[in-house]
Amino acid sequence: MKNVIRSVGVASVAVAFGAGAALSAPIAGAQSSLPGGSLGSDNCGEQIVTPSTLAASGWSTPSDETPATIEAVEATEDVGEAALVFGEQDEDTPGVSMYKDAGGMDLADLLSEDDELLLNFDYTTEGQAPAMQIRLLDASVQGNDGDAKGFATITWSPDAGTGDWQSADASESEQFWVTRPVVNESGEVVLPRGERTTLADIIEKNPEATITGVGVQKTRENAAESVAIDNFVFGCETTNFELDPDGGSLENIFGSVSGIFES
Repeated sequence: MKNVIRSVGVASVAVAFGAGAALSAPIAGAQSSLPGGSLGSDNCGEQIVTPSTLAASGWSTPSDETPATIEAVEATEDVGEAALVFGEQDEDTPGVSMYKDAGGMDLADLLSEDDELLLNFDYTTEGQAPAMQIRLLDASVQGNDGDAKGFATITWSPDAGTGDWQSADASESEQFWVTRPVVNESGEVVLPRGERTTLADIIEKNPEATITGVGVQKTRENAAESVAIDNFVFGCETTNFELDPDGGSLENIFGSVSGIFES
């Protein structure tokens, strides 16, 4: 097995949102990301995110989870010299994660007109893989009331790994599941919690659902080492995680982002 996470050149920023982390709040100054042709031309293509630009990039972590960090990795042609690394979880904030703000887009828009999934990423792990997460509001789930109305998460996990980089492609998968029971208009459970199915089936059973964030989580039960992702594709935008240039940060280019998350 190989350790792709280098112990030198580490740079990271922890960004958190929302008390209790029930919802994914939009990031101040961040551009909204919508898949396919509905995404504006300024948003399409490659988005390079570094430690100094992370807070304004639309990526963040719920306050009850441990933030993933941008760190140096063993360089490859496709990944480069850095990636988003999912290290040890804090005892008080189990699970290591990072999510891209989805701006409240409709869940149905996550599939193209040809039913192509507009969401994938490259990953490496020595053991269990990190999980793709799609965070919802207004889902047709039990307990659909209160401040977190219809909150649920769609989850999918790629294959385990042995330290090499590989692609997390769920386009043909029938292994998606929802963290809460999905019900019909009569309140009957039509998709139990954890039951595997296609994303199209989940979309059909949740016609009003919207997406607050999409991302990746190393779950609290995942004890794998050297877990990292890069080249996160959401619609027509690809996020490439990199370190700041030698000799300084890029923060002066975008201005200060301090105080964004202060109440």
